Amino acid sequence: MKIVSILLAGGKGSRFGGKKQFYKINNEPIFQYSLNTVNKIELIDEIILVLPEEDIDRVKVFSFKPVKKVVGGSERQFSVYNALKSIDNADIVIIHDTARPFATEKFFLDGIKNIKKGFDGSITAIKSRDTVKKYKNKQIIETLNRNELLIVQTPQTFVFNKLLKAHDLALEKNIIGTDDSYLMELAGYNITFNEGSPLNFKITTKEDLKLASCLLKISKGKSF
Repeated sequence: MKIVSILLAGGKGSRFGGKKQFYKINNEPIFQYSLNTVNKIELIDEIILVLPEEDIDRVKVFSFKPVKKVVGGSERQFSVYNALKSIDNADIVIIHDTARPFATEKFFLDGIKNIKKGFDGSITAIKSRDTVKKYKNKQIIETLNRNELLIVQTPQTFVFNKLLKAHDLALEKNIIGTDDSYLMELAGYNITFNEGSPLNFKITTKEDLKLASCLLKISKGKSF
């Protein structure tokens, strides 16, 4: 069984104000933390690293596993699709945003286990701890049942050929999704979830970067 991990580091940083994946903490770029985690997982055979086109040649990669660099697209979805199309063959594919440097080996392994149990996909997620409300035009219109809500993270793990079909279908229908599980849901596939962590947050703002920097400095040489 061949397992490939796609690590997304192709963002332009429009909301952040710079390419956050290349910011260094403890002398390592943020994307390298995810690469280091994947390198520890024996079950993963190959890594696809998605990068901005202008950074493909200049970015140095340190990995014990084979790494293929792929140019990202204008949207996250297209970056994943470019990576999927670059894979010759695989049974399982794992998608992870490198802006989440605190993803643990367990998240990847739990996702793989769920696929081996027969699910088409498994997303890393945590149950909502907060009350979530729906609004329109600054007016609250509904309070959602938090016991039925999940906060979605990555890594997300899928049967490779089924994820590729879901992306092909989305492309045909001109559908853009914020994550890959959404496309799988639309294609009618069976998705479950594996438990994540509040620490597995995505670095989106400068405040997130400060928090990540503090945590990574504290955790140097440790595991969360």
